[in-house]
Amino acid sequence: MLLGQLKKIFGEDPVPRGVLEDREPFELATAALLLELARADFSESDAEVQAIRHLLQIRFELTEEALDVLMVNAAKRADQAVSLHEFTHRLNRELPEADKLQIVEMLWRVSHADGRIDKHEEQLIQRIAGLLHISDRDRVRLKLKVVVDR
Repeated sequence: MLLGQLKKIFGEDPVPRGVLEDREPFELATAALLLELARADFSESDAEVQAIRHLLQIRFELTEEALDVLMVNAAKRADQAVSLHEFTHRLNRELPEADKLQIVEMLWRVSHADGRIDKHEEQLIQRIAGLLHISDRDRVRLKLKVVVDR
């Protein structure tokens, strides 16, 4: 079970080979974006990390072990990244709009996990949403949805 999930996430080559790599798993790119967001205000709160874990586990139906591996690899990948394009390029090219909207909603949920949305986090979400070709209207709608849901 665990091996199957890990292969699903990472395929045969779990280490990304380069910028805009076609084989970079959607799960890894999404997790790296969420971690980048948690770091945007220069402090990763426990609430944000727990929100990331919860959202990834639900979205990708991961076991705890697979989630742990994904988090470690996403942190390494985020540390290596030169730009957000490395994560958003394939997501934008291959995901339907509904999935891209879900990623933006996940970003808002992580940002608001500690009870506030930092200005650096908001700016990063705006940039990511732009790279995913999500309209300002949808981005703000998702923000309001997250803030009201809390």
